[in-house]
Amino acid sequence: MTLMEQIHKQIGQLPPESQREVLDFATFLQERVRSAPPVSVSVEAERGKRIKAAFLKLAELKVFADIKDPVEWQRQIRRDRPLPGREA
Repeated sequence: MTLMEQIHKQIGQLPPESQREVLDFATFLQERVRSAPPVSVSVEAERGKRIKAAFLKLAELKVFADIKDPVEWQRQIRRDRPLPGREA
């Protein structure tokens, strides 16, 4: 069964008011796709190059050399901390 057939079957089982919601949502998705700026391959490739250069620079500077146990470091970083103005 194709995706369109599955969608049609599922929508057909909904009451009319829910079918209307599905139509409204599909219209919303179409508008979002139309209004989204296209991302060109060259833009993505350039972004990838910049990210790679940043990581290479971090490695060259040995920014994380003082981290002996990366797993423990990550656990410490992710520990919950009390937020300002809130009780712990």
